[in-house]
Amino acid sequence: MRTLVVNPANGVAGDMLMAGLAHATGSATALAGLLEPLTVRGWCTLDLHEVTRSSVRALRCEVKLGRDAPVLSLEELRWWVTELMGASQGAEIALRALDLLGESEEEVHGGGIHLHELASVDTLADLVGVAHLCTVAGIDAVSIMPVGVRFGAFPMAHGQLPLPGPAVASLLARAGLTITATPGAESVTPTGAALLAALAQVFPQAAAIGTIDGVGYGAGARDIAGLANVCQVMVLANAGVGFARATVESVGVIETYLDDVSGEALGAFVEESLSAGALDAYLVPATGKKSRPGVLLTVLVNPIDVDRMVEKVQRALATPGVRFRLQQRQRLIPRFVEVYVENRAVTVKVTSAGAKPEFEDLRRVSGETGIPIGELHDRVMARFRGAESNV
Repeated sequence: MRTLVVNPANGVAGDMLMAGLAHATGSATALAGLLEPLTVRGWCTLDLHEVTRSSVRALRCEVKLGRDAPVLSLEELRWWVTELMGASQGAEIALRALDLLGESEEEVHGGGIHLHELASVDTLADLVGVAHLCTVAGIDAVSIMPVGVRFGAFPMAHGQLPLPGPAVASLLARAGLTITATPGAESVTPTGAALLAALAQVFPQAAAIGTIDGVGYGAGARDIAGLANVCQVMVLANAGVGFARATVESVGVIETYLDDVSGEALGAFVEESLSAGALDAYLVPATGKKSRPGVLLTVLVNPIDVDRMVEKVQRALATPGVRFRLQQRQRLIPRFVEVYVENRAVTVKVTSAGAKPEFEDLRRVSGETGIPIGELHDRVMARFRGAESNV
């Protein structure tokens, strides 16, 4: 197993994390190939060079925007992530970071998602760069040290806002990351916070135990007196001792009984709630007062989203009474293995309860090759078992 250890004690930005990973893994050239579809359009250039920050040698990664660089919507950013990365686990990291950015902006500002400074090609480059380097390094788990945030004020698109920025605070809270706080200038950017949060959600958490396979320092733009403006990154090898097989976490459980809502409206609401960030939503047939047949709607959400989703249930379904509570759940921590059939990748999710191919991958490859899903499932699992027996 290979564990990514991120030490953002002095702060983190997307370009700092990307540079730290490139430095630790010696994979700087992999970035140039990844971003070539953007650079050939004149949208940006990539400049990697060594600098010092408070006498520490570090790698600086600058994505410089060209004159033709477009402003990208959230959906356009998602399209480009898929275009550049395909259906790899790396794409899952970048897409999750994008989702988190959008959710935090909507939570903070309301009235839809407005990315402002983040709606840019350099944001896209930071997201896919970090995600791709994690894939190149073969990362299986992460260990994120406390995040060093600074308190103060900073001019942003909405005016003079407090530090850490509201979106950054929301992202760190959503991921449950530990922070250390002192007065000072901005040290954590929204893209940096979103990437940390995405890494914490996509990969299992692991203790930082193992032999050091690589160390890197990603430099920030400023050289600050008395502070090494770097994000430290380590890759640990053979770190199986600290692997967490399960995690216990809190979820919000929202319930309401409905006997006067059409099936079409209920089905639409389940889809809308999942799109709005619910972890799960489902309907169970039930019998209520006066023996009326109806359904029990249950929506599972992150604890921070309970109030928002309760209001959504009441408004969308015109129901005044909604129950909600916090509940513990234990979730098995998966690892992901790519298996190739007909030169196409299918991801297999592996936990202590067993292994299962991702259905969306099966459906995609079945559509591309004409192989029935059942047959494809069996071929994937046969190859997976053969590969595992040789480990």
